Amino acid sequence: MLLALTLTDSFSQSKPAYESAFNEIQKMLKGEAELDFKRAVFLTENAFYSNTLDYKVFCRQIDDIENRLNEFMVDRGVSNQVMGKQFAIFNYMIEPSKYNNNTRMNYDFDDLMGNKDYSKMFVTKLLNTKTGNCHSLPYLFKILSEEIEAQAFLALGPNHLYIKHKDDKGQWVNVELTNGSFPRDGWVISSLSITMDAIKSEIYMEPLSLKESVALTMIDLALAYKSQFGHDDFTVKCIDKVIKYFPKCVNSYMIKSEILGERRTALIKVNKVKEVTLIEKELKVLYDEIEAMGYKDMPKEQYEQWVKNVEAEKNKARNVK
Repeated sequence: MLLALTLTDSFSQSKPAYESAFNEIQKMLKGEAELDFKRAVFLTENAFYSNTLDYKVFCRQIDDIENRLNEFMVDRGVSNQVMGKQFAIFNYMIEPSKYNNNTRMNYDFDDLMGNKDYSKMFVTKLLNTKTGNCHSLPYLFKILSEEIEAQAFLALGPNHLYIKHKDDKGQWVNVELTNGSFPRDGWVISSLSITMDAIKSEIYMEPLSLKESVALTMIDLALAYKSQFGHDDFTVKCIDKVIKYFPKCVNSYMIKSEILGERRTALIKVNKVKEVTLIEKELKVLYDEIEAMGYKDMPKEQYEQWVKNVEAEKNKARNVK
């Protein structure tokens, strides 16, 4: 009972923590502070926990992994190879070995999208439990790549994140941490039902810049806030920053249309005709932009089934082997 009361009181104080996180990430995006993906990720998760996390502890966890990666590269003689650093990160996360205490990072199939508990999406949760999802796993890969100066990039799909980096021939490699594989573009397109219009408009499958990756954490901040307090002006403020600094992020347009849709419904109930008309005009602009991007909805239920199918295929392949 005491723990429950303590957590409730802690969460009641977390709105200022969200504002503080927003301000620091905004400075990065505006060029007033150095872009730091690791720091931005920590800020969003720390806001959820009302500023009770310790950044020094978080950094020590990352530093420990960095030391193990360096040890791996020396032992395997890949320090000077083109993909040596990316190989080390992948091996640490996917293959049980002495470098990760024989514990690989596994996919957490419980509450895939963090609908019941948004902390399921967090890198801190992944570091502490060795289980994560298609959000926290590529986030950690990206953080580690920044730490050891490996060229690796986040890439988006419908409800999905994965990693891209170049091989020794300069060709792009897709890294799917859901099942520890390297799928071809064709598989990514077909399995996630990505439209050709979406590919042409570059909303999916493109390597994200560091600024775009940091902007993505503003979505995390908005969704973490929503999970505790619902949508309000703060979530709109976060999403507007994403649209400004990462205009091809279709998720931001979807979330804003969701927020405006909720407002329209509330205004209809109190017969605010003028306000409803204004929101409907704004919604039309958003819907037109979403359609122009080639967005096609992939329901969360369908995505969750996709993840389970991928895991089933991985287990089948292991059994055959």
